Amino acid sequence: MDKKSKTYLYIIFGVVALLLLLEVITPQPLSWEESYTSGDKIPYGAYVLYDQLDELFDEEVESIKVDPVSFLKKHKDETNANYIFINNYLGFDRTEMDHLMEFAERGNKVFVSTQSVTGAFGDSLKLESNRYYSYYEEDTVRVRLNNPLFENRSYIYQKGSSYRHFVSYDTTRTTVLGEVLPFEPVKGYLKNIFGEEFGSEQDSTPSIIKNAIEKSKSRQVPQANFIELKVGDGAIYYHLNPIAFTNYYMLQEGKEQYVSEVFSYLNDGPVYFDDYGKSGRRVVSSPMRFILTNAALKWSWYITLGAILLYFIFKAKREQRPIPVVNPLENSTVEFTKTIGNLYFQSGDVSGIIHKKINFFLQKLRLKYFVNTEKMDAVFIQRLSVKTTVSQEQTKDIIDYINHLRNKPVHSDYELKQLNKKIDAFFKD
Repeated sequence: MDKKSKTYLYIIFGVVALLLLLEVITPQPLSWEESYTSGDKIPYGAYVLYDQLDELFDEEVESIKVDPVSFLKKHKDETNANYIFINNYLGFDRTEMDHLMEFAERGNKVFVSTQSVTGAFGDSLKLESNRYYSYYEEDTVRVRLNNPLFENRSYIYQKGSSYRHFVSYDTTRTTVLGEVLPFEPVKGYLKNIFGEEFGSEQDSTPSIIKNAIEKSKSRQVPQANFIELKVGDGAIYYHLNPIAFTNYYMLQEGKEQYVSEVFSYLNDGPVYFDDYGKSGRRVVSSPMRFILTNAALKWSWYITLGAILLYFIFKAKREQRPIPVVNPLENSTVEFTKTIGNLYFQSGDVSGIIHKKINFFLQKLRLKYFVNTEKMDAVFIQRLSVKTTVSQEQTKDIIDYINHLRNKPVHSDYELKQLNKKIDAFFKD
């Protein structure tokens, strides 16, 4: 990779790192979504409630992250326990209702708090709540519990609340424990905005707002929003203001007392807090949900991805920086020998060349066959013949010729050629 490409790459990495840093240090906007989960610390989460439940009941509290049927099948003999459901909406089916009813019949208690009654729950218990009205989604409500021990205290809930009450329930087995009290935030509110002529014939405000005034007239008497339904040896409690159990109101002075009073009707046994049927329940929507929801498989997957990433990084680095080809050193021994030979040949020193070739021949014998060449007699010839596997006649011939040349002071070109032929034939064989 050239220097220019590296510069561009560093700039890209720098920009990405800067964006990640900004993402980390930038304060996250406050989420007002309704979560109701035990681990959420957002305003409409239930972290504070879940943290305080063990003190309210003086019992260990368990967060249930599976559906009610799976949980209740494992607790078929449970008694004197509590199962708490809090969410803006709970759509129990018939099977879940059957298991909850069996759970309550054994002396356990089921607490449910939602904004309305829907589905199999309403059908099984013959419950019906007032419907949503669109003209004023958020409302201010005032609630109280009917027990005289609570001294007729009332609690006001404004942000996130809505005016919810039961319009129908089975009076033969139902006890009203709490009520939503007359409180008309709409009364006079619209006139303050639109003027005194609001509601007159000249007023052109849409009729839906006028209907809101008519609906608000129903708030003239207390209406039930917290009831107890006897089921066998236990009971089911239904509450229509779940926002009261969120962090936002649990941290307001005095509001935790209302929660304590509501839960005072439950058993003093084990407490199970539903974290499965929540609006804020975090569900992995990836096709690899099974892997990502299993701790061991999840880490195996991440480690595999990391290893593959490292492999590509180092592989790319190796391909971008190839090892240069280094040519091996050429063997110039032959050329050097030829050059020296030419020098001797041109100078006409045949005797010098013969002596050099003899010395070279003897040196090669010493290095290759480990023989002593100081005394080249009949014993030496026989030993050399055995080691080189050359016939004794040929070995004797070349050694005798070498001894002959050594004893002569002057040599001819013919003798040089003969010596060269004998040496080549000796090593060739």
